Amino acid sequence: MKNIVILIIIILFYSCDKREKAEITNFKNKIDSLTNELNTYKKSNLQFKNKLNSKSIKEYNNEDFNRFFFSFMTDSVFQKNRIIFPLKYYTTDINLMKDTVIHIQKKDWIHKPFYINSASERTQIYDNFDLSLRRTNQRLLHWYGVETGGNSKYYFEGIKGKWFLIKKWDSGI
Repeated sequence: MKNIVILIIIILFYSCDKREKAEITNFKNKIDSLTNELNTYKKSNLQFKNKLNSKSIKEYNNEDFNRFFFSFMTDSVFQKNRIIFPLKYYTTDINLMKDTVIHIQKKDWIHKPFYINSASERTQIYDNFDLSLRRTNQRLLHWYGVETGGNSKYYFEGIKGKWFLIKKWDSGI
């Protein structure tokens, strides 16, 4: 009987030791797997950083657009000097569903104050022509009448550090 108890105790210790070894082996495998994933992540992160650093992020050293635009709104001489003439003016003929391009000459330009005249008009300025969030050398002023149906876009571009109106689009309504 004594021998049987000793044999059972030895078997229990042996089986517990075997289970511990299996658990340790599983933990080691998990650690190795996670280490491999971490190393793969570090490599791909380093490659991404290298690509990002190799692409030059273009800086635009233009004057402050808000200050420029205030002068553009309030000073007719300043405004005329900050438009690239002949200005391409696109209008949409709703009946024909067709755009027409008119070239406005400097002598024909009439000062536009850009003031909002009523609560039904809205103005939004975007940082590029395609309205995506990225640093660009462009600004788009979108004026639209909520109740009146007016819809105009003014395209500004930074040229040699200064902002200029380069194009206008109007829905023709």
